Amino acid sequence: MEVTERNLVEHMLTAAEILDLAAAMELKVHDLLRANSPVYKERKDELKAMGEAELAAVMSTEPTLIKRPIVKTEQGYVVGLDEEKINELIGARQA
Repeated sequence: MEVTERNLVEHMLTAAEILDLAAAMELKVHDLLRANSPVYKERKDELKAMGEAELAAVMSTEPTLIKRPIVKTEQGYVVGLDEEKINELIGARQA
């Protein structure tokens, strides 16, 4: 299985990539927020009040706001540390 790794601090996602990711997963951009990020804790109310495009723009400049890891396979995506779902996707791809 081919694995591509991207350090989101060194190679940040663009706002368009964040919007595309949310759409591909049938989620709202708000669902990609990492609640234990110090930036989130400081700006929680402000971030919750933002629209999707505005939030994606902020997340593109503050990569610690994005849940990690982001795993993409032909079978789908997993965002965040959900080992069971990650193993299911990896196992599905290897089968």
